[in-house]
Amino acid sequence: MESYDGLHCGCAPGTHKAIYAGVLGTARPDSAVLDFGTHSGALLARFKKAGFSDLHGVDLDPTRFELDGAQFYRIDLNQDFATEFARKFGIVTATEVIEHLDSPRHFVSEVYKLLEPNGVFAISLPNVAFWEGRCKFMLKGELWGFGARNYLTQRHISPLTFDQLILMLKELGFTTVVRCTAGSFATPLKKILTAPIWLPMRVLGGASTLGESAIIIAVKSEPDDELRRPSHYKDRWEGKADTIGLSDEV
Repeated sequence: MESYDGLHCGCAPGTHKAIYAGVLGTARPDSAVLDFGTHSGALLARFKKAGFSDLHGVDLDPTRFELDGAQFYRIDLNQDFATEFARKFGIVTATEVIEHLDSPRHFVSEVYKLLEPNGVFAISLPNVAFWEGRCKFMLKGELWGFGARNYLTQRHISPLTFDQLILMLKELGFTTVVRCTAGSFATPLKKILTAPIWLPMRVLGGASTLGESAIIIAVKSEPDDELRRPSHYKDRWEGKADTIGLSDEV
């Protein structure tokens, strides 16, 4: 596991660095930061070192949070958590959180309520397109990071692909500005030994085949009503029986 200034990161090494870099290139330098899945506060520590001072962390386990000068909140993110805050934030981060939640859409909707206009939302989750994941799916028909062991020991219950996440964000009111992958638990020796597998996949499958975490940086905008209620489903939304194959009698 990676540490930053003595604080345990709780994610694949390199993930926090990529999120931090993506946010800094998008957000205002005086923004208030709210970090979901904050763990020890290691990601917030990066912002603190850069001069950010309005720092807040959320997690279910309060015993691991060790960052001085930041406010901690113990909140169940499966609930309507936006009401826990009487303010807005310029930056919201969520590292390896959404895959644990009952409803990713509900989580994103609550984050939307907490962000200022043009606020930045940075999110990471297991990259199911990772090269090991492609091998696993070919051999077992299962998504990498979402097998029975992951369900039972880590509660990885909500997988999302890049396209699903980007479209969901657009529908709920976010414009994606950065899409990348980062992070790896692999040792240098493992990377060398497995190169004959992942190098061809990198050439054929693109950058998404590398990096254990999928990362999206998005800016708060207007929800996309066409995605929420597609026009070609208009009659179904309005409940017209002939469109859904039901008689008027039914």
